[in-house]
Amino acid sequence: MKRGLKLKLTLSYVMVAAFLASSLLLVSNYFLEKQFQAYVEHQQEMKNDEIIDMVSRNFFDEDSPGNANLPGFMAFLKNLGDTLLEQGVMLMVYNSNGDMLFCTNTSAADACHHMREEHEERHSENCPEFNGSFTRKHFGIMRGGQAIGSVLLGYHGPFYYNESDRDFLRAFNRASLTVAVVFFFISIAIGLFMAGRITGPIRRVTERTRRIAEGEYSERVQLETGTAEIDDLASGVDHLAISLETQLALKKRMANAYSHEFRTPLAALQSNLEAMIDGLWAPTKERLESLLAEIFRLARMVSEIDNLVQARDPLAPSMTVKADLSEMTDRVLRSFETSIKSKGINLQYEHEPCEAYVDPDKFGQVIFNLVSNAVKYTNPGGNIKISTRNRGDMAVFSITDDGIGIPDDDIPHIFDYLYRADESRTRDSGGNGIGLSVVKAVVEAHGGNIGVKSIPGAGSSFTVEVARQPS
Repeated sequence: MKRGLKLKLTLSYVMVAAFLASSLLLVSNYFLEKQFQAYVEHQQEMKNDEIIDMVSRNFFDEDSPGNANLPGFMAFLKNLGDTLLEQGVMLMVYNSNGDMLFCTNTSAADACHHMREEHEERHSENCPEFNGSFTRKHFGIMRGGQAIGSVLLGYHGPFYYNESDRDFLRAFNRASLTVAVVFFFISIAIGLFMAGRITGPIRRVTERTRRIAEGEYSERVQLETGTAEIDDLASGVDHLAISLETQLALKKRMANAYSHEFRTPLAALQSNLEAMIDGLWAPTKERLESLLAEIFRLARMVSEIDNLVQARDPLAPSMTVKADLSEMTDRVLRSFETSIKSKGINLQYEHEPCEAYVDPDKFGQVIFNLVSNAVKYTNPGGNIKISTRNRGDMAVFSITDDGIGIPDDDIPHIFDYLYRADESRTRDSGGNGIGLSVVKAVVEAHGGNIGVKSIPGAGSSFTVEVARQPS
């Protein structure tokens, strides 16, 4: 059976609070009772001293004139013994020869027996560790430096509780129980409140996640609770929604772009081939070369899409070795010699040995795409400057042209899939919005970074940095 987080949190608060409250009450009860027992024992010792003093002052000694006669002394002992019996204390008095003069048990046997049982029961109730022993304390009666008698006080246990003592203990136990019950209900209230503070935002995030799963990406949680983990969770869900919304828009744009990019060459192939099949056009060399160019165009787009997928795939195999960026750049420039000469572009190439740990094939694609864009968007007779250099722990490749440039509003998006700063110019020049996406994906996969600066009508500059040592 599944239980909600709110219930679990509430129960945890209640259990912790109940444990702490009960522990505190038990400990305080234990120490208070110990202190109270010590207090009672001290009071009992003082009471014993008072009893002995009273007996000493009134003790009958036939050798010492001036004391009360024996009948008066026995009446005094009878009253004192009855008073002490009510308190659970047995009084026994002996003369100097050890003969018993008075014993509570003898003078009031039935009452003595009854009171002993009652006090034994009460003492056992208040002191569960009591083993039923009967305590006797012997005190000598001195006069003139000589022992004239003795007193024996007996009671159950190491001390005895009178009625007021037992009332105090009962009141304290009731108060402790009341405090424990109050703490229990307070802990429930606090648990419900705190659990609500935690589960409420989580419930909102959960509901928002459910709506995201249903395809609703526009709404945001925008939650600020002051709890770092919950706020991070809400922020993560918002970022997830934004990412999914962006991906959805990207998929739509990709579908539209792919359909257009593939439709044009496919339509040209279809119309030309149908015309040749129907005999309307002769399959001349020029027409066949035109069809082959369209096929090459389709193959190039498929290859670029495949490059992008591999660059973004974290599981794609990558062989990182020590490679010289300047040598890689030399090979790429040789493949563009014809294009650069045909457009009369002035190329300035500054380089030095610039080694870095990269995948030569993938990073060569980065340099190829950046050079291709520079050549493509530089006007005839324009200028391109390329350099490879070392800067601290980084190897740097940079390329600058004085071509058509990129509008400021488009710069943040030029690395997005299929994004085009100018639809008409890029399509006329053969761009499909994939090349720079591949560049950024490969550079980031190598732990590097790429920056761009551009002025519309004045050209663009791209700078790629990658670590010279393996990470």
